[in-house]
Amino acid sequence: MEEQGPFDRILQAEPLEQRDRAATIIVGVSIALGLILLLLVLPPISILDDGDAPAAIGPITSIARQELPAPPPGFEAVSPLYDLSTPGPLLLPARLTVPLSAAVAEGTPLVLFTYRDGEWRRLGAATVTAEGSNASGEVIILPENVAVFRSTNQTRVILGSLPRAADLDSRALAVLTTLNPTGFAPVSDGGVSGDPLQLPPDLPTAVAPTISALTPPQIDTLNAILVSPDLRTAHAQAILTLARDGDFAGIDLDYQTIEPSLESNFVALVQEISTGLRAEGRTLSLSLPLPERQGEGWDTLGFDWQALAPLVDAIKLAPERDPDRYYERTEEALAFLVSRVPSSKLLLVVTPYSHERNVLGMRTLTLTEALSLASTPVAQPSGPVASEATVRAVGQNLADEMGASGLRWDDRSRAVVFSYAGLGGERTIWIANVFSEAFKLDLASRYRLGGIAVADVSQSTADANIWPAVQQYAATGGVELVKPNGELLQPRWTASGGTLESDTGASVNWRAPAEAGAYTLTLIVSDGVLHVGQRLRLEVASPLGAVSP
Repeated sequence: MEEQGPFDRILQAEPLEQRDRAATIIVGVSIALGLILLLLVLPPISILDDGDAPAAIGPITSIARQELPAPPPGFEAVSPLYDLSTPGPLLLPARLTVPLSAAVAEGTPLVLFTYRDGEWRRLGAATVTAEGSNASGEVIILPENVAVFRSTNQTRVILGSLPRAADLDSRALAVLTTLNPTGFAPVSDGGVSGDPLQLPPDLPTAVAPTISALTPPQIDTLNAILVSPDLRTAHAQAILTLARDGDFAGIDLDYQTIEPSLESNFVALVQEISTGLRAEGRTLSLSLPLPERQGEGWDTLGFDWQALAPLVDAIKLAPERDPDRYYERTEEALAFLVSRVPSSKLLLVVTPYSHERNVLGMRTLTLTEALSLASTPVAQPSGPVASEATVRAVGQNLADEMGASGLRWDDRSRAVVFSYAGLGGERTIWIANVFSEAFKLDLASRYRLGGIAVADVSQSTADANIWPAVQQYAATGGVELVKPNGELLQPRWTASGGTLESDTGASVNWRAPAEAGAYTLTLIVSDGVLHVGQRLRLEVASPLGAVSP
């Protein structure tokens, strides 16, 4: 091993794929491939010698400029601007390791930029190495120069998905770094379908539309594109055209399901898209499914994480849908992933949607819909009520006498939960709110991820109000973990007349008044923040022989 100088490595042109696989010996390697391998294993260079003079080992030379152009808005420089040169173009992926001009704490997300045609262009993410003295990141093609920047506003990436034709929750704008409007999909000729976006004017955040392949026909189309080199190129060009025509900051690909045998084809597609976008200073993000443990190994479901990570700016981790398994699955997968790809490239998805598990599987609900199910009242017996009679008012989906569990905090899923008897059998609802999503944000903090992605930032999910936790995470990198007050999870009752023996509990006794008429009992439930109530109308009959007013 060669002894490195005081400034160690800035650039090492080396393969981006470092597989955990046994090497395969291939006979008859071409001379061209041999030259490429020779280039890839050339020793690292020291970018800076004693100030002005460039230092070079091998074909790459570099020198630090005396002056640095003004950084892009929202960033500050943590390295000089280094000019790089080679005898010929280096049209290969490379890993840049840049000495920093200021100490940076490990885990701080950094960004590689290049300066071209009088403006800064983003190359990709970088991670802190060498105890804060270097930054390392990957590029598709060696740039003419490179510098490292740190965000002066917030260091965490916050992406937010906006469904087509949905109204944006204005609170999202205070924290989002990039908005991902949905509604685009691949088509059979390699193109991209989707109507032009209708977004609010003068958005203060970057926009990178999402192209999705989620339905069986869309997945079949994507697989057909992956099989054909011509269709892959056509698809990459269609995506670049979409980005140019909309002047978007980047593109987000939600291609979570492919035929596993097409793993290398998918990498080739992403590389073609990434090369085109980065040449124009645009970003690329992916959504990928969590790897699945298979015995002592892992099934990555057809996705080569180590090959894909250098090609993109961020990877959204599609969440485990079963809340009972969420933390076990997610933490296990995170431990596997961060040992293979930079944690700064990974984004944890948080959601404002509650979930119900029933005999048909899982479905999503808004917080109001979930609490409305919890606040369904019934009377026992039903029908008209005699004057001064006692009626049992019951929370149909909360009372144990109805086969329900009541609202409670569940430590396993870190959420407010209730179960009830529904059509086909038991149903369980996990409520998403500021409490539950804060525990997920804590995962992003503990594993030093690059940030998060919010599954839906539209007004339709505003009732969950996860934004206080998201804002705290964005500003500080951490989040306060709080469970809801248990007393607030107790159902409450009110009555427009008559007498309640108790005003709390999943079921209560109500004594009807002597006067005939229509009365209402209201069952009010809460997730610890939001209160939702439903009314039960009861008719009190006139006493025998009396005349109703």
